[in-house]
Amino acid sequence: MNTSIHYDTTAGADRACIRESIANYWNWRSSSFDKTSAQQQVWWEAYLAAIGENKQNKVLDIGTGTGFIALGLAEHGHQVTGIDIAPEMLAHAKNKATLRGVEIDFLVADAEKPPFSPKSFDVIVCRNLLWTLCNPEQAIKNWYQLLQPGGRIIVSDGIWQHSTRKTLLQKIKEYTRTILRNGVHSYSLRFELAYRSVKKTLPHFNGLTAKDVESILYICGFSNLSRHDHIFANNPYPKDHSSDFFIMAGIK
Repeated sequence: MNTSIHYDTTAGADRACIRESIANYWNWRSSSFDKTSAQQQVWWEAYLAAIGENKQNKVLDIGTGTGFIALGLAEHGHQVTGIDIAPEMLAHAKNKATLRGVEIDFLVADAEKPPFSPKSFDVIVCRNLLWTLCNPEQAIKNWYQLLQPGGRIIVSDGIWQHSTRKTLLQKIKEYTRTILRNGVHSYSLRFELAYRSVKKTLPHFNGLTAKDVESILYICGFSNLSRHDHIFANNPYPKDHSSDFFIMAGIK
């Protein structure tokens, strides 16, 4: 099992600063992420269904986090590589893979420009990642090059923030309750502080609709798009999270 680091050294100082700020937050979240992330087994089962093939595939899990989708795919025979910007997230992923006896390569790398040769993978997957990217369209163009002809991309995302005055007041009340209950180290407050200075550089900070991603995938060259969120019998997110989520696949 390999864990190594590869960043795009051509990125400018501003981009490096944004990357560092985001990585620091997710490093901090790594110890509690598995306790707060939504229905992990349901998610990797959904991705397995979206892959829809019995053969072994070379899969790249971009923004793998603590690796629960990568682990599920690897345990079902796929050859998986997981990348993430946060080393502490990958440390948890590596530990879980070791405990479960699963071989996965983990790499600290920038999601927008993964360090792999063209046509290296059969499938690329990501979950709730696009909203965190400075240039998601360019990222998906780069991912397109990494796929074999006929390869498949599977992405999920949703609308996570609502910017009306009413929801802002609700958010302030929620933060106040959270601080009173959990102190200043609550992850919702830390999230707000971590992203306060960088969210203006993220074009989809509030999230993306299925139509947004459908448009990006077509622009980047994917076809035969299909939705797979119907696999869920119920919304996998808590009530205070998005009900407007999707899983979408496309073919190169």
